[in-house]
Amino acid sequence: MKKSILFLINGYGVEQTDSIDVYSKEVMPNLDEIINNNFLIKMPNKFLDYKSGYRNFSMGIDRDLSHSLIERNISMVEYNKNELLKYIINETIKNDSSLHIFGYIDSYNAFQELAIYVKNLKMKVKNSIIIHFVLSQKSLKDYEEIRRGLTFFTYEIGSNVKIGLVTGENNMNSDNTIREIVKSLMTNTGEKWKDFSKRIDVFIQNKEFPNTARTFAINYSFKIDEGDQILFFNYSNIDLTKFKKEIESQRYVKFDFNKIAYYSLFPVKCNVQIPFMYNYALASNCFLNSLSSINANCLVLDKKENCSFINYYMTGLRNNVDDRLKYLATDDNFIYDDKKLLDVLNKYDKDLIIINYSIDNPKSVEDLKEKLTKIDALIKCVYDFSINNNRSLYISSFYGMDVDLYNKKAELCKVNLFSKVPLIIVNTDFSLKDYNVVEGNLFDLSNALLYTINNKYPNSGFYKKKKGLFSIFKK
Repeated sequence: MKKSILFLINGYGVEQTDSIDVYSKEVMPNLDEIINNNFLIKMPNKFLDYKSGYRNFSMGIDRDLSHSLIERNISMVEYNKNELLKYIINETIKNDSSLHIFGYIDSYNAFQELAIYVKNLKMKVKNSIIIHFVLSQKSLKDYEEIRRGLTFFTYEIGSNVKIGLVTGENNMNSDNTIREIVKSLMTNTGEKWKDFSKRIDVFIQNKEFPNTARTFAINYSFKIDEGDQILFFNYSNIDLTKFKKEIESQRYVKFDFNKIAYYSLFPVKCNVQIPFMYNYALASNCFLNSLSSINANCLVLDKKENCSFINYYMTGLRNNVDDRLKYLATDDNFIYDDKKLLDVLNKYDKDLIIINYSIDNPKSVEDLKEKLTKIDALIKCVYDFSINNNRSLYISSFYGMDVDLYNKKAELCKVNLFSKVPLIIVNTDFSLKDYNVVEGNLFDLSNALLYTINNKYPNSGFYKKKKGLFSIFKK
């Protein structure tokens, strides 16, 4: 039917009743005008990050299929038959070495699953087992789940398994912070908090999200030695290149780093191949397959570091490279320059173009408003382009945010844009007179886009022939 643009303002959500008023006609006059003349609904949404949003958009699932695979192995008592797990146990015993497990924590379930594997390991390995937690959640509210999960974990595993370092996932990707993590692992140094619960209270007080939490240690003896085994208990396609490189280049202790063995739960990115226990549970349905079914293509504009995992979720948890999905890095911020943005929109004749903006790391309420005002001017630019070129335009977000920010009076205010995100649709082919846009989620949004591009696509998503009154979007 017509080519489309999906304009994303990630972090943008519907203001909840406990939130201060961020949006106004003065802050976003262009969006206000577009809202008054087009379809507008609100979608339920519980995501706080790109990965969850793109997973749901592409496949319609709310959680990693890798969790489902592990749960199935546990329920069928098949996890202890895994050949790589047996090999890790044998190597740890043979080398009389310690086993370090980096447990990536994205939910309470991750604590439960890791506890079952560790209980199995400690029955067979008499050597030291040391657990390091890598927190990936993005909300202060998640700390209560982390607190509860750690209590469960320590109760289940008993006293002969140590907990070493705890750190935020983002620290594993930064040159400076990964250096500090490796230094701690090699020398037993660093910030110590024997009482994990008190450290969480400090994180909450300082507004540090779990995925950015500073590294600290719970026990006093957790260092990596020559010959140790390292298992990354991961649920997604993480990148371990910097971690491994820093260990190999560290100068804190002298030993043969080639004698450290690395393994993972699921495949990881690294400069060398790291053996893994399970392959990812793949999705039979994904956005790429849907694009192929209607002979369409898509261009995604985002920062280079995000493009790899966006592709991973858009291709159904695969690392496929396909001509139907192209990516253009925006690290030079050309998408904030209206002329450069228009040049790209004119140059790339794609059926769907997804433009990713983000407001989820504001310094203050005023900073947030300034970002929204800047994006509002770009909305006008893309809106005019869409109208002039007969394209449909969808304005939405893949996730919201729930943060406390200071206003210009230095007062701490809650900005609650969580649980619902708005969807504005500019599409002259679906008139207000004949159609409603009914309630749905991000997966329905992807289906609506595909149906807009080609009405032979079997799922129309939000679009329904009008039968009743149109519901009004409001706070």
